[in-house]
Amino acid sequence: MSEVSLFSRIKFLLIAGVGLFSDGYLNLAIGLVVQMLGYIYWKDEKNTVGVMQGDEIKGGLSLGMIAGQISFGILGDALGRHRIYGIELIITMFGTLMTILLPWRTLSKDGIVAWMTIFRVVTGFGIGADYPMSSSLSAEKTPLGTRAVLVLSVFASIGLGAITSSIVYLILLAAFKSSIEQNINHLEWVWRLLLGIGIIPAAFTLYARLTMTETKPYEKSDQLIVSPDVAKQTSLTAKDQRGLKQQFADFNQYFRQWKHGLTLFAISAVWFLFDIAFYGINLNQTIILGKIGYGKGATPYETLKNTAVGNIIVQAAGYLPGYYIGIFLPDRIGRVRLQFGASLGVAVLYAIWAGITNHTSTGGLMTIFTISQLVLNSGPNVTTFLLPVELFPTRVRATAHGIAAASGKCGAVLTAFAFGAVVDGIGLAGTLGLFSGIMALAAAITLLIPETKGKTLDDIENDVLYGGKRHESDTSIVSPPSSTHHQVRPKDDDDSKDVRQV
Repeated sequence: MSEVSLFSRIKFLLIAGVGLFSDGYLNLAIGLVVQMLGYIYWKDEKNTVGVMQGDEIKGGLSLGMIAGQISFGILGDALGRHRIYGIELIITMFGTLMTILLPWRTLSKDGIVAWMTIFRVVTGFGIGADYPMSSSLSAEKTPLGTRAVLVLSVFASIGLGAITSSIVYLILLAAFKSSIEQNINHLEWVWRLLLGIGIIPAAFTLYARLTMTETKPYEKSDQLIVSPDVAKQTSLTAKDQRGLKQQFADFNQYFRQWKHGLTLFAISAVWFLFDIAFYGINLNQTIILGKIGYGKGATPYETLKNTAVGNIIVQAAGYLPGYYIGIFLPDRIGRVRLQFGASLGVAVLYAIWAGITNHTSTGGLMTIFTISQLVLNSGPNVTTFLLPVELFPTRVRATAHGIAAASGKCGAVLTAFAFGAVVDGIGLAGTLGLFSGIMALAAAITLLIPETKGKTLDDIENDVLYGGKRHESDTSIVSPPSSTHHQVRPKDDDDSKDVRQV
């Protein structure tokens, strides 16, 4: 295996991570934007966007992500990673740009909500498409330590994007302080600049994505030599290349086996449950900070500034460190054990938080909030992203990751549209108690997922997770050994094997 320069590793992390950076940045920013829109357009309603209207704007991104994750997951497996990589970034940039171009004070409140929601959906489609693409590329491309380290180093860009959003917001507030205090409508500049700055990194890395080469594992699965016996039993020929028809056939062949289908169901269910709690907290961090007494001030400017500072404290102490601690834990503890233990830990922390929320100081509530974020982000947040690219073979990897990620975003949509109403109905304490139960259920379902620690990509191709034999050579890129109908081998037998641990 050739040595890879430090520059090449950093370059790959930047290229692959920028889409997820946008996810973290734009997801955190929208809560801040909705708060600012309240001061600009909802002055007659106590400077607050209506609960349902705010939820629509926040939830638009997740709706788009569901479609993007499934669509590009399928296309990534059918057409190849490099053929479509970069298109998702163009969509993200376009959607964000159109959000920024919201007409100045010429639309009704309903018009504002509709415009923001529609183009948040477009932005979400692009961001969602990045999940299966960047995760598959990270698992199959040049290593940075183990595969878990590389995949999760890319994934940590979400945390970096979120804290960058809060820092940029605080800087913009400081820059416009006198202007905002004189005329609150000047927040128009702040929220538009906040979103616009978030897509600058994407613009700088777009060309590199569009020109990235195909991964070796995918090339092996795409270049087939098919024996006469196989040709009789299938529609494949020696000249066949992968396409949507072959992709759907491969997906059906693999997941109709109950052991594979059960694994996809389990990781999808855990991601769904996890995102209910994760996005319930993170999309509504502004609301939560206000509920625990931190995001308040004597003036609108002070309220906005305190919210920004509160976000940075929570992110710097718990949210971002959780991502980077989580890079190294799966290889030490194991993926399944980490996900199970951390999910239970978060369930306990949320239960404690629910019990003390009405009679504890702001400092105490900020502490439990921060610790919860640390455990959440270093445990199930990283494992739900990592496991789908390790559990399934190359020919269905992006599709499976897209389905699992989309299941998660269904949870995000649910919590985005319901959080405000639930908090109004049962209070923050009741909502946290509900999240506690959800995380406990996620821990239980985790036990259905096989452990991937110490397994190689060849092991995954050969179904070793489910009792298959570890082969000396990789002969099952297209069909796992559990399939007795036919065997397909890669065209280039002398291609270097990828046996690095995942």
